[in-house]
Amino acid sequence: MNTLNISEAQDYLTVRKSEEDYKRIVDITHLLKNHDVKEVTGFLNECLRGKEKALRNLILIDKTSSRIDKFAGAIFRIMMAIKVLEGEEVNIIERPEQRAEEGRFIQKRHSGGNLRRRVRKNPDHDVQDRLSGHAL
Repeated sequence: MNTLNISEAQDYLTVRKSEEDYKRIVDITHLLKNHDVKEVTGFLNECLRGKEKALRNLILIDKTSSRIDKFAGAIFRIMMAIKVLEGEEVNIIERPEQRAEEGRFIQKRHSGGNLRRRVRKNPDHDVQDRLSGHAL
């Protein structure tokens, strides 16, 4: 395992709180000094299962908790670090450059989409207009 992959995996496992302050979910550089990559990925998979279980329990208890976001972020970061350590290619999402003259435009909606509010004449009844059968 080269140092570039280890550094990339550790970057996924590091959360920056501010410019100077950061938190490591797991310090894999220290773990890889004493263990091989297979053991470290096994440990990360155990951590992943624990975080997923905690997330499920938290969602059952309180769906509005801000801790859900932290667990989801940690799960994503651990999964990405595992992919890097296993040698899988991680696709980086690139944003295409947008030229100034090619700005986005708003597409006009089709005007005949909503028929519920339209008043139609009933051909079998000549006294009054009625709403369509869907608008009740």
